[in-house]
Amino acid sequence: MFLEELVKHMNEYKPTELMSAQQCEKYALRRTATKLGVLFILYDLIFMYFARQIFVYLYYAVSSKSLNFDPNVINEFLQSKTEIINSSAFRMSFSCFVIVLSLILLIITARLMGIKVLSSVQISRKNISTGLLIYPVCLIINTIATSITAIITKLFSDNGTTIPTADFSVDKVSAASIILTILYLVVIAPISEEIVFRGLVLKALSPFSKKNAIVISALLFALMHKNIPQAVGAFAIGILFAVTDTKANSILPSIIMHSLNNMLPCLMNINASVKSTAITVIYNFLVYAIVLGGIVILIIKGSQLFSLKAETESEKSELTERNKRTEIFLNPIILIYIAILLYSLIVNIIKAN
Repeated sequence: MFLEELVKHMNEYKPTELMSAQQCEKYALRRTATKLGVLFILYDLIFMYFARQIFVYLYYAVSSKSLNFDPNVINEFLQSKTEIINSSAFRMSFSCFVIVLSLILLIITARLMGIKVLSSVQISRKNISTGLLIYPVCLIINTIATSITAIITKLFSDNGTTIPTADFSVDKVSAASIILTILYLVVIAPISEEIVFRGLVLKALSPFSKKNAIVISALLFALMHKNIPQAVGAFAIGILFAVTDTKANSILPSIIMHSLNNMLPCLMNINASVKSTAITVIYNFLVYAIVLGGIVILIIKGSQLFSLKAETESEKSELTERNKRTEIFLNPIILIYIAILLYSLIVNIIKAN
């Protein structure tokens, strides 16, 4: 009994060097989490707002062949162009411009803070084949998550509550609308989102804890969509994306998986307007073939897909995983950003009802 008490008291008084190392690691993690929070707030509130304004002014300048920064004049002009602004081609070109400019500003700001975001893109045949190989598993996970949220959404709908989701439908079919929709959903959105949520978060947090980096990257990626149906699926596949990228030491596999994951609903959105039997047949064939491939991959390599034993064996830390999670999730700036995302999600639900 005495020995047990003695050991207990000895454990309470940790050596000065250990306590100093813990404090240093806490400080470094707190600083990194704060940088991430600042970057995400800038990206979501400032950079995207700035990019939207730039697009509007450029559109006015090109259309009217004159420069004017008077908000009243701009608003009158936009009201006269309602039909064009509501078209799919305009909405997609707007989205492409905003996300690309916002991403450029984020990359520059992150670099000024000492984070080289683009260094997380390691192009190689192995990383390309990894993305292609694991994508069928991504489709299975996303399909399951989507089915569950569809059931929940219907239950809410039956009880009088509408759960909003994103709308990427092509309302007015044209070559421009189809090309821009594919460009945004299959190319620009996947690349930019993977650079932001896998490249930035994983690169910044992985040195402290790969597992925590994976979870928070998936969580922020989910909340970024600002609607529940997309958020659930995004979190599920976000975990797979981040685990795969951690193993590959590159975000290229998740870019490929993300792009392919967006391709199928993009085909369906286009087909909803085109109403082509050929596209329907192609879509159904692709889904069944990919799901079958995913089942085979899960049977053969299921246990290996989510294992991080080799990647985490070399991690050395003076802090427990719980302490690390506390430093990340209770960081004031991170909390503010998460609160902003939750507020947007709630507002969208209120507007839909």
